[in-house]
Amino acid sequence: MGGFASKKRGNLSERNVGGLRDKVRSIQEEMSEMACERKKESAAYERDMVVFAFKEAEWKQEKKKMREEVKMLRKVVEEKEERIRGMEDCGGVVVVGGGNDNESGDGGGGENNSKEWEVLLGSVFLAEQMREERARRDETVEKWKQLYLAIKVELDDLIQRTHCGNGLYWKAEEEGIVEELKRELKAKEEMITSLKSKIASMEHEHFKKEREIDILRQSLRIMSCKKTLHAPKNVSRDSQLVKLKQARKL
Repeated sequence: MGGFASKKRGNLSERNVGGLRDKVRSIQEEMSEMACERKKESAAYERDMVVFAFKEAEWKQEKKKMREEVKMLRKVVEEKEERIRGMEDCGGVVVVGGGNDNESGDGGGGENNSKEWEVLLGSVFLAEQMREERARRDETVEKWKQLYLAIKVELDDLIQRTHCGNGLYWKAEEEGIVEELKRELKAKEEMITSLKSKIASMEHEHFKKEREIDILRQSLRIMSCKKTLHAPKNVSRDSQLVKLKQARKL
């Protein structure tokens, strides 16, 4: 009876150990899945960083190109302004000369007037071209400013995200999920440690019970052997008593 109970307890402990091992196995599988997810996230982060580096290089090239274009337009405008100033200076000299020639004769005055009109028309034409070039320059500068501001805003946003989070495009919700996963991983690691200690203690108890069962079996064998040894002695004593009783009757 005692052997049956100890055997039943041993089977229960084996089932408990098997259940704990299954739990440990499932937790380890979940941990491996989480590790794979983190590897995927890190790979995505590295890809985003490469894309960001390419974009930054393109933005720098575009910025350099716009600066060169602005410099060229500024140079063209300055050259045209210089030409206009030179022509205006020449026109002023002609006007003054034309006044002196009018005093001396009418033919020279008509020639000077035609030259003066040519200079004025050329000045007006150059002034109009200068205004157009200046408008184009202002438009280019405005486009460059808008592009620069857009790039600056995007860069600031990307830098802020990079410094505030663990990834390039990680938001606050994703950071919270990562922290929650870390806490869950830590809790599962602690659970695995406790389960392993429980398994070790249960295996120790199981081994101890097996030893007790073996001791009981050995003691039962010894007791059964002793009974078999004492049985013939008792039989011989009973036969001797029967013989004595029969002799007395005779």
